[in-house]
This record gives sequence, C-alpha cells and structure tokens, in this order.
Amino acid sequence: MNQDDIAEGGQSPEPQEQGVEKPESKQAAASEADELRERLLRALADAENARKRADRARAEGRETGIADLVSKIVPALDSLDLAIEAASRTEEGTRPSVDALLNGLRATSRAFLDALVKVGVERICPGTGEAFDPNIHHAVDMVETADAADHTVLDEYQRGYNFKGRLLRPAMVKVAVAPK
Repeated sequence: MNQDDIAEGGQSPEPQEQGVEKPESKQAAASEADELRERLLRALADAENARKRADRARAEGRETGIADLVSKIVPALDSLDLAIEAASRTEEGTRPSVDALLNGLRATSRAFLDALVKVGVERICPGTGEAFDPNIHHAVDMVETADAADHTVLDEYQRGYNFKGRLLRPAMVKVAVAPK
C-alpha cells in the first residue's frame, strides 16, 4: 500500500521483520520435511517391493511355462527311446525292419508336433504351387522355369514355424521364376 491508500482509510500493513523466522514456523517446517521424507521413503520401499513381486511372478510364470512344455515333449522323447531300443534289439540274429523303424520315427514326429501344437506353435508347410510369401517363406533357391507360375513354391527344404502369430522360423523353399 502506498500513502494515498492510507489516506483513503486503508490500513498500513504491520511491519514484518525481514530474515527472522518465528520458532514455531521452523518447527513446523522441520516437522513437515520429516513427514514428507518418511512418505517418500515409504513410497520408494513400496515401489521396490512391487518390482520384486513382479520379478518373482515373471520367474514363476517362466518356470511354469517351461515345465508345461517339458511335460508335453517328454512323450516324444519316450517314443525316441523306444525306437532306439527296438533298433538295437536283435531277435534270432535279425534286426528290426526298416518299416518298423520308420513307423517309430513317424510316431515320434507326431508326438513332437502334437506337443508343439498344444503350446501354440503352428507349422508352416508350403505346398508345391503355393504363392511365395516373403513373410513366412525364405527363398533359398530360385529356378527359372516355364512349368510353374512366377514366384510360386516348387519345393520345400525345411518347414517353418509360427508361435501365436510370431514367426519363429520361415519355411525354406525353392521358388519358380519366369524365364528371361
């Protein structure tokens, strides 16, 4: 306020002591600072505990997933063990037939594939004549030919796999290219 305000009936402010704090305000500020420090420390401890719980839950989930996968793969391993045992067993000096071994290997392959399907893996099996798709196929060989449409699969070298929409491995294929 200036002198004109005082003349019009205003009141002048009480003079304040500059740089001098009252003892009550120092104690209140120190108390508030201590309270804020305690709240901060509790919040930090809560955040650290939440991080540790999340880490434990993630590790448990990973272990559960691995255990589930292993329990699905073990039957395929059992089939392989049986095939090996059958191949090494001799009856009256003869070896098991190739057909019996092939049947055992086919059963093992089916058991592995069934285990993978149960956990969400899909096999990519491109057929001859199927259009080449660079999103799921990897062209390892390109052959000029008039016998097939341009950019179609001629042969599959190795199957590919998807896991819940994510490509794990593209199928390795031979692709037809139109002659020049």
